[in-house]
Amino acid sequence: MNDLLAQLKAEFEPKRESRDNKPSQTAAESASMDKMLDELRSDIESARGGSSTPSPPKQSVNNTPAGDNKSNKGDRKYRERLRTLIEQDYQMQARKREAKLAEIRKQEKAKIAEQKRRQQELIEAQRREELRERRRKAAMREKAQQWLKKLNPKSEEGKWFEEFSYSYEDKLQAAIDYLEAMRETGL
Repeated sequence: MNDLLAQLKAEFEPKRESRDNKPSQTAAESASMDKMLDELRSDIESARGGSSTPSPPKQSVNNTPAGDNKSNKGDRKYRERLRTLIEQDYQMQARKREAKLAEIRKQEKAKIAEQKRRQQELIEAQRREELRERRRKAAMREKAQQWLKKLNPKSEEGKWFEEFSYSYEDKLQAAIDYLEAMRETGL
């Protein structure tokens, strides 16, 4: 708000000085402009809920109907310009808020996309691990079948395996467990 007041003052001050140099400007017009500035300050302070008390409006020296007419036109233009500047400032602030909100939403979407990507990678890693495990079991099953075909049931190992496989439903599962145990021990 203070920036807006400074802009307005800077915009209208040169005009007031140039009018002060002209003999046609009356004290009423000058007093009217001061009154308008004081009203604006008090409006802004009251809108802020400010604790400062507004200064009392200055009384015009000459209350002629012609002077009032000119000052009313100046007052209206000034107020309209002030409203325009305030509206522009409000819109600029709203655009900044919207841009920040859009950036936050964009970051949240990126975060969610990253989480989904990581989750998908975990699922893929689990699938690959399950596929490796199935292939390993299939290879071990095939190796166990080959081992059983080569096993001589009358040999020491064959007799031992016969006793070992009694606790299993089938000899193939017993052979798989036996070969896995041999692989783990390094024999």
